[in-house]
Amino acid sequence: MASAARDQYNVEIGQYVVHRDASPGPAASDRSGPDSVRMPLAVRSPSPVRDRHEIRRDVLHAIGHPGVSHSKFVLYGTAGSGKTVLAEDLFHEVVARGVVGLWVNAATEVAFRAGMLAVALDRGADPGQVEAARVGRRPAADLVWQCLDAAAEPWLLVLDNADDPSVFGDGGWLRGSRRGTVLVTTRHGSAPLWRDADRRRLDVLGLDDAVCVLRDLNVTGYDQAALERLANGLGCHPLALTLAGAYLGQRRLDPVTVDEFLRRLREDPSGILDEAADPDERDLRRLISSTWQISLDALADRGVPEATPLMWLLSCYAPDPLPIGLLHAHRLGLTTLAQAEPPLPTRKADAALRGLMSQSMVADLDIPGDVGLPTVPCLQAHALLLDTVAARIPLDQREGILAAATQLLDHLLHEGEAEGTCLDAQTLRLFTPHALALLRRTVAARSAAVPKALGLVRYLRDQSRARGDYTSTHLLAESAVHVPPSVSAATEAELLDDRYELACSLADLGRYAESVEIHREVLRARETQLGADHVQTLDSAHALGLALYGLGEWAEDELHLRRAVEGRRRVLGPEDAATIMSTACLAEAIGEQQRWDEAEALARTNVATSEAAHGPTSPYTLAARHTLAWALYRLGRLDEAEALASATLAERERALGSEHPRTLVIRDLLAGILCAQERWTEAEAAARSVLTAREEVLGAEHPHTLAMRTGLIRILTGAGDITAAQPLAVLNLEACIRVLGEAHPDTLDCQQAHLDAFGSNLHADEAPRTGHDKDVQR
Repeated sequence: MASAARDQYNVEIGQYVVHRDASPGPAASDRSGPDSVRMPLAVRSPSPVRDRHEIRRDVLHAIGHPGVSHSKFVLYGTAGSGKTVLAEDLFHEVVARGVVGLWVNAATEVAFRAGMLAVALDRGADPGQVEAARVGRRPAADLVWQCLDAAAEPWLLVLDNADDPSVFGDGGWLRGSRRGTVLVTTRHGSAPLWRDADRRRLDVLGLDDAVCVLRDLNVTGYDQAALERLANGLGCHPLALTLAGAYLGQRRLDPVTVDEFLRRLREDPSGILDEAADPDERDLRRLISSTWQISLDALADRGVPEATPLMWLLSCYAPDPLPIGLLHAHRLGLTTLAQAEPPLPTRKADAALRGLMSQSMVADLDIPGDVGLPTVPCLQAHALLLDTVAARIPLDQREGILAAATQLLDHLLHEGEAEGTCLDAQTLRLFTPHALALLRRTVAARSAAVPKALGLVRYLRDQSRARGDYTSTHLLAESAVHVPPSVSAATEAELLDDRYELACSLADLGRYAESVEIHREVLRARETQLGADHVQTLDSAHALGLALYGLGEWAEDELHLRRAVEGRRRVLGPEDAATIMSTACLAEAIGEQQRWDEAEALARTNVATSEAAHGPTSPYTLAARHTLAWALYRLGRLDEAEALASATLAERERALGSEHPRTLVIRDLLAGILCAQERWTEAEAAARSVLTAREEVLGAEHPHTLAMRTGLIRILTGAGDITAAQPLAVLNLEACIRVLGEAHPDTLDCQQAHLDAFGSNLHADEAPRTGHDKDVQR
């Protein structure tokens, strides 16, 4: 080969190591071409390629079987996903096997055409023919592919950074060949030119591979958990992992811990990662602060400047799937985005979205709908991309973008809202992370949109609790509490409401001691600010009683619930729903203190009052009936208790579904009644259904889950299935002691079940507590 016989020397040009011809000649005198097509024009990755096993296997197979397998591959994905790194890895591997490796920078039309003509020279083209092609006297693409198709050796041609497919013209430059394989790297994954290629999307790494990258880069001295926290904080993004690993692994004068790095990452995602770049770094694709801006600038140059404000808008939300309905034209038209700079007119939104998707900045996906609901078309972007873009929104545009993002979410959540209508579980699940992210963005910017964003979080908090999603409820409640009053414009009463809701969410999660502490604080403040008989003060007394019940402090529970009942009767009346709920809970506190006749009488009167005022199937009547059924069960009137519990269960399932916590509470009671009737098979089926649901919904060590497991142990023991009962008893007693403490009534009950299972029943005359956990309804 003509070029192979010439002397060469290495020249460092910024990021790239290239080979420059030392000998003069017709081709060498024109420096418009690349210095080499035999070396990857990219910096070598400091870490081996991780993951990507399937893609590597298929490309290597194609290179080894020219003319049989695919001859064109397209690696696409968001900036920094490792497309070039993987291409370079494959390049070096096939060259080591004797395959000719050819590398062309396809970032611009000029660089691409010059590179392809250099490929023709490398493959033996006459310099005169190449010069004729360069000046347009003969078709350049035909010349290049004639040389490639005639090559005696198999080859791999990498067309790197082909983010603008127009560099390939009408497609004549991009061909397949039986003699070799073409590998394109691009951010543009949906170009028509790729239709006959094998397209492969590069996404983030798996967690294990991400940790390996950090270890490759000498991030040492940390256990697996710390490195996993770091990898998750970086979203397992390959470029971010590389930069973070370099930052942590090379610091000598000012060491930074993983936790400190993550704190700085939250505050300034692009700044902390760019600090890790080499001081001589000139390739903007290796800077987090610039890597996605390159795509936005490219779209603007192609006549889609609207992609920039749309990306700004998306950056206000979370990296979770975002239902595309949020961006429907009629909603966008309600905002001031058309006055942004650059503007985002409604009619240009679709083109802007297609542009973002073409650059792999945003992916579209369908999220399976809940039972009976259709799939939900969604958009999703990487967390680091969103954080970086959000940080780069110009200050004079930020307020308008945040206001629009808040307005869009508010309109979607409240559209067509009817009085008393709850959002469906699917909507809550999909929009909760976006409301939380929006609140965080507005607070960080001290935006005027904070009060509205906070209102959305409060709204979703209340809706989540009504749906029985206590984990989300707590997350939302905690976020609301942490908003500084200086930006929330919240009144003292609203701040107390937020703390009250946080305490309620803690009780729902079984964190009773924390709940009691906050409820006491809120109750004292409400007594001082609002008065002893204010409705909200009585709400606090009621909620404090519920939390105390969870701790097994039944005497104090009774004290606060009696105050709530008497106060609500005075202020609201005996038939008010709140009064009925407090009365039901008071009867439970009385019953737990073994005053069963008093509890049954109070519960029966409460049922009659609620039925007359609210009807037989209202949620308040069902709660009152639940308490009465429990009292009857503890009095040994099992048939009456079973009938009432079964009817209540049927109504709860119809209204709330089979896995709502309030439904599980009544099924728990029914399992206890069946156990007392020695109907072991039915009791076990009921208990296992509750236990499985609670483990999934509440967690394996929630107090209600532990209590139900104790109930199952009793059922298994009663049925004579000691083989199943004993190991379960051992594990559950350990968990009860750890979670509740040795003196908690539920722990003592579990201890007795443990003794029974091992044939050491010391208190056979004492009735178990199986079959009742406080109804969490307020």
